[in-house]
Amino acid sequence: MKIIAVIPAAGKGTRFGMPKVDASYNGIAFSEMIINTLKEAGLDDFVLVRDIETPDMLATIKAGMQKAVSEQGNPDGWLIWPVDHPTVKASTIQILVSIFTKKSNSVIIPRNQGKNGHPIIIPSALVIPDKAEPLGLKGIIMQSGFPVFYPDLDDVGILFNFNTPEDVVYV
Repeated sequence: MKIIAVIPAAGKGTRFGMPKVDASYNGIAFSEMIINTLKEAGLDDFVLVRDIETPDMLATIKAGMQKAVSEQGNPDGWLIWPVDHPTVKASTIQILVSIFTKKSNSVIIPRNQGKNGHPIIIPSALVIPDKAEPLGLKGIIMQSGFPVFYPDLDDVGILFNFNTPEDVVYV
């Protein structure tokens, strides 16, 4: 089972005051934290999407998928991990991958405390259209017809979304 992680990190980070791809937590860049966690979890196939102009995160994800396919071939699934969620545990990634391996034609969205989090895994058969606004990825998933599984995980890191520098301070 081949899963490629796409790390959308092309945003300008307006609310954060700088591009989040360059932001850090405990002295380590968000993107570096995610890449280290992916490797610790046993996932070596990933693409960090940065330094490109896209209109929104969905376009950034699509650009990452296209780059990944051209460089690494077609996967069975995509692990979509926004750069502003860097504190997810490697064990969480392993659990998500394990679930996807058994339910490879499904979308896997982790939950903690009754709230959905990131990263998610989508099957490669889920087509993201070029014109998806105003749906966004959530709307595309809900309209796709693919089953969605919400495993409850003991990892509050899936909920930590660093939108402002103050968010980093309170973790």
